[in-house]
Amino acid sequence: MPFIYIAFSPAMQEWGSDVGISKHLYKAGVTNDDPKAAVDALNAEGYAGQKDWQLAGDKSVETIDEEGFVTRLAERQKTVDPLYYPKLKGAKDIVKLDQRKVEANYVIKKTMEGGASKVPKLKPKDMADFIIESLI
Repeated sequence: MPFIYIAFSPAMQEWGSDVGISKHLYKAGVTNDDPKAAVDALNAEGYAGQKDWQLAGDKSVETIDEEGFVTRLAERQKTVDPLYYPKLKGAKDIVKLDQRKVEANYVIKKTMEGGASKVPKLKPKDMADFIIESLI
């Protein structure tokens, strides 16, 4: 069964913050294997010039086309252009999130469920869930 997974690299997030893109940079991908194995493969190949990728979240899906996934990702989330930032080494699936947008989504969801509308400190898992929900 295929999985959608979201990974992050602390070094890439620090670089994104330094160059002014965003500190919330995540890699979205599809795999037919275990998502942890896919993240290990990212580290082994040094994907986007980084070797410290960590799994932030994953979700199993019935069927998914990898080319269609990249197209859907570009339509629904802001991706970082690898031609403009050569440090990414051609990675087209690096997502740039706006923290305020994710916080607003989280608050609206909690309010609709009848919970408190307080903005929590968001973790990489929350950011990954936001990306996955937008893709499904």
